[in-house]
This record gives sequence, structure tokens and C-alpha cells, in this order.
Amino acid sequence: MAPTAATCCKNALLKPSSTLIPAIRSSHAAVFRKRPGQLIVNRIKDVCHFYFIGIGFLPVLFCLAYNHIVYGPCELKDLPTEGPAPHHWQFERTPIRQWWAKWFGVSDVEHHERNLAYYEKQGILARWRQIEQRVKHLEGERWDYKGWSYQPVSSTWVDYGRWHALRIRDQYEQHGHYAQ
Repeated sequence: MAPTAATCCKNALLKPSSTLIPAIRSSHAAVFRKRPGQLIVNRIKDVCHFYFIGIGFLPVLFCLAYNHIVYGPCELKDLPTEGPAPHHWQFERTPIRQWWAKWFGVSDVEHHERNLAYYEKQGILARWRQIEQRVKHLEGERWDYKGWSYQPVSSTWVDYGRWHALRIRDQYEQHGHYAQ
């Protein structure tokens, strides 16, 4: 194309047409006002309501009410003189508490034993700390330092080490462990 034809086409294509109508709405107030989104907040409220109320609080409440109405509180009786001794969970007041103590609780004896083991371990650790503090104090007082003692080596371990070193040296392949 000639330079004049190219500029003519280019100017004609780039100029806005005067026949286009601008997009202006001449009506009443805005129908949809802009506001912050509430999708996430509503979703969180729905999920919390479902999990806490739907499958959490209300079913447990209904189960407890039914149990209280049908079974009522448990009655304490004297210890049986014959037969097996009662379990620790049979001393609870309600059936729900008995079920919880049976499957999730610990007996008083087991709780006492756990405490005894815990305090025994704490006593041993306290004694070790006391000995370590005494050693550090004496090291500082006598200008001493930690010294490691020599442990004698058994001759069988020396022989085994020599045998193993020779085996590795004479081995045909580095990665294989074949019997000779």
C-alpha cells in the first residue's frame, strides 16, 4: 500500500465513531448496592451450628435426659460377701458416669500408683541434680575437670576387628558381602 492509503485507513479505524451511544442508565437509584461479602462468615456460622448443635450438644442432651428419665440415679448397696469384688466403675452415681469411668476413667488404685511412680521418678531426678551440683561445686573448688577413665578392651574384640578388617580388604567387590 502507498503511505497515504495506510495512514488514511489507520486514522479511520482508530477514530471513535460518533454514532455510538454512551452507556448511561437514566433510571432510579442503584438496585444492587456494594457491600462487603458475607459468604465466609455465613459459612462459618453454618458449620459451627451444624457441628455444635446438630451433632454435638442436642443429641448428647437428649441422651442424658432419656437416661435420667428411664434409669434415674443408681443405688448404693453393701459390698457383696460372696462372688467377685465389684469393679471401680460400679461405685459411680449414674449409669452415664459408670460408663465413662468404665471405658475412659482410671480407678483410684491406678491413679495412686501413677502418682507414686511419678513422685519416685521426680525424687530420682532431684537426687541426680543434687549430685551433679555437688560435682560441679567440687570441680570449681579444687580447680578440677572431668576425666574419663580407661576401659580395658577384650582380646576377642581385637581379634574380631582384625578378622573383619582382613575380610573387607580381601573382598572382591566393595558392595557385596560374600562368604569365603
